[in-house]
Amino acid sequence: MIRPMIKIRPTGIAMIVLPAIVALSSLDGLAASQPVTATAAPSITSFSTTPRTRFSIGGTSYQNQSAGKSWSVSSPDDHTLRFEVRPGDHAWFDTGTVDRSQVASDHVISNGTPIDIAYKFMLEPGAANTASWLVTAEMHNDDEALGPNMHTSPPFAIELAGEHLRAVARHCPMGLDPSNRAGNLKMLTLWTDHSPIQRGQFYAIKIKANVDNSSEGSLAVWVNDVEVVNYHGPLGYGAPTYWEEGLYRSADASQTIAANFRDLTMTTGSR
Repeated sequence: MIRPMIKIRPTGIAMIVLPAIVALSSLDGLAASQPVTATAAPSITSFSTTPRTRFSIGGTSYQNQSAGKSWSVSSPDDHTLRFEVRPGDHAWFDTGTVDRSQVASDHVISNGTPIDIAYKFMLEPGAANTASWLVTAEMHNDDEALGPNMHTSPPFAIELAGEHLRAVARHCPMGLDPSNRAGNLKMLTLWTDHSPIQRGQFYAIKIKANVDNSSEGSLAVWVNDVEVVNYHGPLGYGAPTYWEEGLYRSADASQTIAANFRDLTMTTGSR
């Protein structure tokens, strides 16, 4: 039986509770709700496979953050980016505990700014994912805005848990250190698809968010026009954020994994 989606409006800090899990069900058979309206997908221009270089998606600058291998990041056409990670694939700034093939936007978005994001995601056929964690897309915190040597986890992310898509969100109570080492982060698993991902199939993912570490924060996610997340509450750490997409995982997986992202659109500002 398909359970209806639960709207989440937490009160106070104690918000990691089971009701925070939204529609832990398969996408199959769920009634569609109103998705984000997307505009025409902008083109990818001046693409480079070289790490640390920049290219453009619709006029917005992105940086290649990969190991720089022949397979790491490519652009099969002017609307698609293909990412692949193999064991030991690290970006220039990584430690040996992660594998990475990502691109990161240079567009830094102020805290409390409404964001609309839409893209299509496809995981290529291959061996099942066994990484302890794997991030496919994320709103990354601007750690430098919070001080030197600050390292945080993304305020929200679309992940792969084994072979299941999921959406997670994080925040840190006001006045506390949000760094990973401090142990103050509050993490919510907002949705996990009960059905395994269909490899070789594109999923249309649409996101409306307001990264605001107060009661004004919000996150809504649609997958194939089905609303799977509708969260209202603190989101992020009170700092600016920027978009990243690709493949970023723990280095405990032995398999090669590849994914395609296409037709990315992003708008910010009033709704």
